[in-house]
Amino acid sequence: MKILAIDKVLPEATPDKVKETFMKEVNHTVKMYLADVVREMYFRQDRSGTILMLEAPSMEDARSLIDKMPMVQAGLIDFDLIPLGPFVPLALLLDEDTPTQ
Repeated sequence: MKILAIDKVLPEATPDKVKETFMKEVNHTVKMYLADVVREMYFRQDRSGTILMLEAPSMEDARSLIDKMPMVQAGLIDFDLIPLGPFVPLALLLDEDTPTQ
């Protein structure tokens, strides 16, 4: 299951606290990438922040993985998790006689 994870910076996230935890967060995220959990990583262009594309069996599994991230555990950030799937409206373009899989 693909899950879009969009960070939310929490009020407790001062620059000093973020700096203290940043390298642990990077280390943890790279391990998640190498484990094929984080498929893509992006830095936001509209504000400081991170977007992750996750691959997890379920939303509960994704939440569990996110909750283990150092900055989440430190109460500095959290993530909104959005499940993604196939673009179902494309089916409207198909001929009704065409079998689908």
